[in-house]
Amino acid sequence: MPFRFIREDAIKYPREVVEKHLLRFKPMNYNRFMWWRSHTDGNIPLSKKSPLKDRIENGDFGESSYKWQAQLALYNALDKVDLKTHSCHNQLEILQVDLARYKRLMEDFNKEESSRLESLYKSFTSKFQITKDDLIDLLCEWSGDLVSFYIYMCKNYDTNITKTNKRGRPKKIVK
Repeated sequence: MPFRFIREDAIKYPREVVEKHLLRFKPMNYNRFMWWRSHTDGNIPLSKKSPLKDRIENGDFGESSYKWQAQLALYNALDKVDLKTHSCHNQLEILQVDLARYKRLMEDFNKEESSRLESLYKSFTSKFQITKDDLIDLLCEWSGDLVSFYIYMCKNYDTNITKTNKRGRPKKIVK
């Protein structure tokens, strides 16, 4: 029985779906400091001081390309090796770069997604008077996209938050 270096459950999407999703992202030229990346999201995130709706429409909270790049790395690895003819040692030599690429892309994906999610939580909880737990509950029940969720929140939650100073007292608003 040949040894498999790629787990069966690691590939979650058909190749056509992966390639279709990667078409949304901008291909990168080779970068020796980020050699494992082949695509970039292509948009520059707006400032945290920008309006929340503008940040949502800009794609600041959207899905990163790393998951799709990682899936493509696994397909590229499978294309390079023949489990019937290559020995275990040869398979490892052939797959080393692709498996390292997959590992780094998944690390980047986990880091980027958690960062975007925390930024989303912080932005929504600061704009609307809602706790993080209530926001998570609402997001888990929501079936639409983030723009429609933002519109729902604007209609149903208060956005007039009084700014306070370090002592918790309301700031004087100078016009």
